[in-house]
Amino acid sequence: MSKDERKTRAKVAGPVAGELGVRQVSAAYGPVTPFSGEAADLIRKMRSGTPAAIVPGLAARLGITQDHLFRLLRLPHSTMKARISTNDNLSASEQDRLYRAEKVLARTLAVLEDDASAKAWLVQENRSLGGEAPLSLLDTEAGYELVLTTLGRIEYGIVA
Repeated sequence: MSKDERKTRAKVAGPVAGELGVRQVSAAYGPVTPFSGEAADLIRKMRSGTPAAIVPGLAARLGITQDHLFRLLRLPHSTMKARISTNDNLSASEQDRLYRAEKVLARTLAVLEDDASAKAWLVQENRSLGGEAPLSLLDTEAGYELVLTTLGRIEYGIVA
């Protein structure tokens, strides 16, 4: 895949359900993730609830296990497993953390331009992030902003 194709792919609001490993998220969302689309539609969809069916595919896309994703994002393990098994909707805080993870993954792929490097960067401790792994900071808005700022510094060649 060329550099331009990667950047175009990263600009797309969200990956298709097949890439996430989700057969059909719900009739309301169609075959794309609930984190794709125009901002107004995305807000409406998220307010109506995001199915837990997105979790296994997102973990796979990040190259980590669901349990590792739960630990990094500080999500309650047993609650998440129960939601996935019954395909319940995620809580607002769970949904926000998964939304941030998807957006940071797309941004990391755009900046680093290599799937393996992006996945590794997201789970490895980083000195610029206070010794934390980028995904582990996504439980707060401040952490999310710090990760995006760090990616911006990397993109423009500023020591990060």
